Amino acid sequence: MFSGIEIAKVLGMIVCLSGTPKSLKEGFIRECGVEVYTPFKKYFPDEEQYLRFDFKLVPEKVAVVQSMYPEQDRKVVELYLALEALSGLGVEVSEVVILYAAYARQDKRFLIGEPISVKALYQGLKLFGLNKVITLDVHTPLPFIDIGFHLVNIIPHSYMLSRAKLKIDLVLAPDKGAMYRAEKVAKDMDVTYDYLDKYRDRVTGDVKIDAKVLDVVGKNVVIVDDIISTGRTLAKAVEALYRAGANKVYAAVTHALVSSETITILSRSGIEKLLIANTIEQRIELPEWIQVIDVSKTLCEALK
Repeated sequence: MFSGIEIAKVLGMIVCLSGTPKSLKEGFIRECGVEVYTPFKKYFPDEEQYLRFDFKLVPEKVAVVQSMYPEQDRKVVELYLALEALSGLGVEVSEVVILYAAYARQDKRFLIGEPISVKALYQGLKLFGLNKVITLDVHTPLPFIDIGFHLVNIIPHSYMLSRAKLKIDLVLAPDKGAMYRAEKVAKDMDVTYDYLDKYRDRVTGDVKIDAKVLDVVGKNVVIVDDIISTGRTLAKAVEALYRAGANKVYAAVTHALVSSETITILSRSGIEKLLIANTIEQRIELPEWIQVIDVSKTLCEALK
């Protein structure tokens, strides 16, 4: 795999842990023009993880890439094991790239006695002298900044929409708190933006969508968001927009935890197309109206 040339001194190396989708590894080789390495990994009989770097050429500097889904807890442990092993080899980790940040949705104490889970999990990265973290559309960037990281948070929706070549008249955030995504995408595409009113019961988790007074009649609308799992909230938003007179409703979502239930729920909503980034390895066959967009180019730009 290695040519014997000291590539690390010039371009560095990307270490892809087990959560990195195959398509992204291929994209890193193609777009970044660097070596991509995956360490050996196995499980002990008690299910504890074992990891080893067996470099033929020990690099001076690496970027470590991990996606924290599925098996979020194991992916987090694997990241910490990798960082400690690299430290033991004297390898500098220039940045950690977190494709999908598990536990990032709990970014504040909504109820008394709750943890800020994003801080609980990621502040330990500072123990390895890490200062720079690259995230792909993390739910809320602030906790990482509070920890003291230089954070590069990539919002990929504009790139995804340009690759899909969709005609868009209006960009919508699913709620007011996510307006910064819609604003950025709308400015990139030179169109208008707004948001839907979303109400979530903090105890039951039930969500209600209100389309407010939106001028969507005859327009092609795209909803931009960071995460989709069951698809129920997105389906409600799509249905509300069609009731309000929208022509076509699309969605561009960075992290898609797609299941057969997700596909069933969204297909009933009448959504025209769902764009998802390849931050998570999809384990089921996707219908034609779900399009996976390779975002390796945007990540390579951040790494360079």
